[in-house]
Amino acid sequence: MGTYTDLCVAGYPLWSSKRDVDPAAMTIFRETDRREFRRKVCERNPLVWGTKEDESEENAITYSCRVATAIDRLNVMGFSLARTRKDFEKVRALELETYAAWALEKTGETPWFAREQEFLRGLNFDDYLAGLRSVVAEGMTRWSIESENLAKLPALAQYILSENDEYEFGFLCSDVRFLIRAACEVVDSNAEVVQDITDLVEGGYFDAGARVCEQAVQSLTEDYPRNSPTVILTEGSTDREFLEAGLRVLFPHLSGYYSFMEFATARPQGGAGALASVVKAFAGAGISNRIVAMFDNDTAAHDACRGLRSIALPPNILVRHYPELEFLRDYPTLGPSGQAIMDVNGLAGSIEMYLGQDVLTLGGVTPLQPVQWRGFNEALARYQGEIMHKERVHAVFRQKVERFLRGDSGGVAPDWTGLHAILTAVFRAFEDHP
Repeated sequence: MGTYTDLCVAGYPLWSSKRDVDPAAMTIFRETDRREFRRKVCERNPLVWGTKEDESEENAITYSCRVATAIDRLNVMGFSLARTRKDFEKVRALELETYAAWALEKTGETPWFAREQEFLRGLNFDDYLAGLRSVVAEGMTRWSIESENLAKLPALAQYILSENDEYEFGFLCSDVRFLIRAACEVVDSNAEVVQDITDLVEGGYFDAGARVCEQAVQSLTEDYPRNSPTVILTEGSTDREFLEAGLRVLFPHLSGYYSFMEFATARPQGGAGALASVVKAFAGAGISNRIVAMFDNDTAAHDACRGLRSIALPPNILVRHYPELEFLRDYPTLGPSGQAIMDVNGLAGSIEMYLGQDVLTLGGVTPLQPVQWRGFNEALARYQGEIMHKERVHAVFRQKVERFLRGDSGGVAPDWTGLHAILTAVFRAFEDHP
């Protein structure tokens, strides 16, 4: 029979592989998700192993994460619900085209596939999700239901639970991660996604201490950039430092899916112009990694990006600006005419403006640090703004991060709104791109 391992979503066995893990499925985990613990054999997943009475103990080894975490990770890899729907409908259309071509060869007779063809014509993504939700909630598996009982189920449940050589559970997709994403959508977000490799270790296919997840992902990264960390380019080392801190604080479960360019060795000179030059160089070099170049939302950055508009960047390189923030629409500024409240989005949106209003008030001890207007950009006909007392703002932010990481909030909820907005823009950058 061989030795199998199953990936289960909310306890439901979704994807099985023999003698090895499926590398694509393992991309939703990281080595920090590895769990090694003692359990009784009878505590194994009953939907996989059936009900057992064996009270003996074994050393269990699993990779597991919350469904909500798996969804976030699948989203940033490009397997969002919207793309899952699009992929499902694309594959369904291809299947119907195949049936139509076969039907031309069966003129005058009812083809053997007529029933399947008609079923697919009426199937849509939302109906499939509803059927899958029911199957998973009831814990129905094709091996646990007698054939005569299967025939009594609704047509969609029969379709999902019937043998299908090409598409597991009849889910029309081009990558198993679309199936996993669909399954995650129909269960509780606090449930677990688990890859149990206990039997593979006991069977000698992996050493007990093997870093199975890293090995699986490494086998894919050579020729499949979607499985490699997305590279984030920023204007300077401070931007990198603060975005990395935001990722660590707000989205620690996604940190392994992104990497930042090392400024100390690769690009000591910062600024929007230098970042634009790097984008051009990467585009010309044919680098296959997914890359998001995050520019400030200020005059200098918009000016630097003008030179990129005439370049046809490859689809794996995207240029984005920090998003606009509502509170920056009425922000204190200082210019030759004195103080004024202005909308500084697009004019002075450097990383400092995204560190939180608690930081911009230096911990609540001063009013918002004003933006000072500096040089005038003739090409864009607008001034460049820069926040005052930048180094003090940096220091307050670093203290905020340190306090948060050691669990010392001081009874006041820190403001992460700005960094959350930037990182969300990064996560969504490739949702509608290859």
